[in-house]
Amino acid sequence: MRPGKLGRLDVEAGVRAGICVLVPLLVLLFAGLSQLSAYVAFAAFTSLYGRYEAYRSRLVTVVVAGISFLVIIAVAMVVAMLGGGVITIAVGLFIVSALGVVLSSHMGWIPFGSVFYVFSFSVISSIPVTAEEYLPRYSISVATVVFCWIVAMAGWLIRRAPGRHQAVLSRLRKVERRPGAWRDGIVWLHAGENALGVVVALLIAAGMGLSHSYWAAVAVAACVPRPYAPRKVTRIIHRVIGTALGVVVTGLILLTGPPVWVVIVIAAFCQFMVELFVGKVYWFALLFITPLALLVGQLSAPAPVGVILTDRVLDTTIGGMVALVLVLAGTGAAVTWKQYRAEAAQAHT
Repeated sequence: MRPGKLGRLDVEAGVRAGICVLVPLLVLLFAGLSQLSAYVAFAAFTSLYGRYEAYRSRLVTVVVAGISFLVIIAVAMVVAMLGGGVITIAVGLFIVSALGVVLSSHMGWIPFGSVFYVFSFSVISSIPVTAEEYLPRYSISVATVVFCWIVAMAGWLIRRAPGRHQAVLSRLRKVERRPGAWRDGIVWLHAGENALGVVVALLIAAGMGLSHSYWAAVAVAACVPRPYAPRKVTRIIHRVIGTALGVVVTGLILLTGPPVWVVIVIAAFCQFMVELFVGKVYWFALLFITPLALLVGQLSAPAPVGVILTDRVLDTTIGGMVALVLVLAGTGAAVTWKQYRAEAAQAHT
């Protein structure tokens, strides 16, 4: 429940993520286009991947991640341009969520899962866009992804340069890919479970008339365990408690009415802190995840502060409840499956 010891690679990852949010958002600010911040924020998710990886592996990771986000953003913008309703978005989220789990399993990604895919598709598909605006806005996401690739690989030059700094640099790791994940029934079962939960949470929140129903879907994607992982409710508890506390932090920030440039700096700082602690203690990371999400949302589509804070808590609670049902139901299914596999293996010996 308390933040653990930070490693140098955690700090490196935090700095990269902070830079990839801060610089593009400042460029938009200076260009007078802060209302398009969402197209930067979700493309910048590319910077979250490959955090511990050696550069040959990281190159593949960030290229695949960046392309996948660009595809998701492109499709989501088409959905928005066609005026897609809740059902259309739900179908898109089902596909995006399932493929995110399978692709993560194949690539051996950290962070694992489809939560960033679900978040990106949900928000971008809900922002109205015309055919004339499509390419200019999409080019913002493309430029952000390219910038993230450059930042992600910049450390290669630092590590090759001789000097005393080499003594304090941590050893990078080679990631283990799993090509067989595409043929693994357990992975696909988990992907289907995740996708079903995402859609159910979205529809429940939308049916209740909540203004940001996709937050419920995001909560499910963030809480359902990965394939073969223990079925625990700890992450769900962290999600609900951390979000509630993060809403308080966000309220204190927004109620002071900070200028846009301050909001951008705070968002970049939050991204830095998230990368430091998200793998250490989840509830603490949510003290920064929640303000980051809400602040970027306010830059793109300002809404009454009280409404977004209340809806964030309600949506997250709905998502947490759906995830809890899936985890508990999945626990029984996992036990049954293990028993079946054990009995089948014994029968063949």
